[in-house]
Amino acid sequence: MGTRPAQNSRTAKWRELLYMFDASSISAALGSAKAILELVKSAKDAQLAMRISSEVANVQGKLIDVQQQALALQQENQQLRAEIENSRSHVQHHSVSWRLRPDGTEDGPFCPVCVGEGRDMRLILVPHVDQTREHFHLYCPKGHAGVADKNRPFHSPKPDPHYVIPKELIPDNYFFVR
Repeated sequence: MGTRPAQNSRTAKWRELLYMFDASSISAALGSAKAILELVKSAKDAQLAMRISSEVANVQGKLIDVQQQALALQQENQQLRAEIENSRSHVQHHSVSWRLRPDGTEDGPFCPVCVGEGRDMRLILVPHVDQTREHFHLYCPKGHAGVADKNRPFHSPKPDPHYVIPKELIPDNYFFVR
């Protein structure tokens, strides 16, 4: 029982080290393990050399695992940073998303569902709807009808969501060929 606190403190130190790891440190540790293996080959006590060799190989395997975890964490970190940047580059009002340009103006409107999935899908005019009033009626060409009801096949599908946007928010000739 006297060794238990020491083991817990060692475990805590290893956890702390794992969170503070550096890829170059892992590579250096792998290099040191290889150097130890070379020294073991010249050892006179065969049994000791085998035990050391086995432990070094075990450490190398763990270091490789940590290196792979570090790579996975770095990739996830990059993905999360990209998602944060994407969310900062969009604002939402009038139930749709608008991309912020560097000059502070807004570009859009974009489908809020698609923007949430990482795509900038521009909304288009709903066909066969009177667009002569003070609002445009828009929808996403990707289509999101019945997205929430995939697991309920016996219900009739919902119509595509469409958005009503005041015309003054959208530049003239926005929906026409330029």
